[in-house]
Amino acid sequence: MHDPYPIFGIAAGAVYSAYLIFGVAALATLLYCIRVARREHQPWPLAVFGGSALLVSYEPFNNFLAHCAYATGPNQHEMLTWFGQHVPWMTWLIYMFYFAFAVPLLVQWLDRGMTMKTFIKFYACVVAACAAFEPLFCNVHAGIRWWYYYGDNQAFNFTGLPMFWWFANAMVVVGMGVIFHLLKKHVFTNKAQQWLFVPLAPLVLYAVHGSASAPVFIAIQSTDSKLLSSVATLTTIGISLFYVWLMAKSACVTRRVSVAKHDTHRPVVAA
Repeated sequence: MHDPYPIFGIAAGAVYSAYLIFGVAALATLLYCIRVARREHQPWPLAVFGGSALLVSYEPFNNFLAHCAYATGPNQHEMLTWFGQHVPWMTWLIYMFYFAFAVPLLVQWLDRGMTMKTFIKFYACVVAACAAFEPLFCNVHAGIRWWYYYGDNQAFNFTGLPMFWWFANAMVVVGMGVIFHLLKKHVFTNKAQQWLFVPLAPLVLYAVHGSASAPVFIAIQSTDSKLLSSVATLTTIGISLFYVWLMAKSACVTRRVSVAKHDTHRPVVAA
């Protein structure tokens, strides 16, 4: 639990590759949100994108509690340095596409009626995507270290991304979609109110992800035991799955309502 913050560098080429990869993904996501907003004739997709840009404020807390470190040095361009953490600008770009594609897509499907079976399949796909994404850039076993999770008590960390992240990250993505769908349906009754999604997005992230991840955060910060960390990981996964079940019960329909052939407002899947 007293693992020192690792100091390591990153090549300038890797930094600019990150800007290119993540910047293109963020831009494509913005264009997707613009398209959905125009098709829906509502501003909420743009508000989701704007809110996603604020989610990076969670990263220093997240990194401090879960022992995640980014490269430092002259080639790294730091955005936030709260709590002794070093969060680069590329992370800001990641948050934009990480949330602002899947959340509007899920909101559209929920708006049109989504069964629990389809919702669970959607969540499973997001879990797989979350599990596959970060090891492309943080797998120390493969020699890739744009960021990584350090310490001997990182349980089930055989890909470079400890397993609890797979389920907790996916859970908060679908959770934000469910919460925004329900707010848009029952609370935000006019278009102007939909802009409240911008400040609400980080609040949802802090509340939902932070509460589910608390067992792991506590274990990492308080014990060197791999066994206790493993129990904490399974607890966090259990909480995440419980949240997903609650979301499905609150937002899903019992059966899919058929859409008329003349309906031109089906979910936009790609930009």
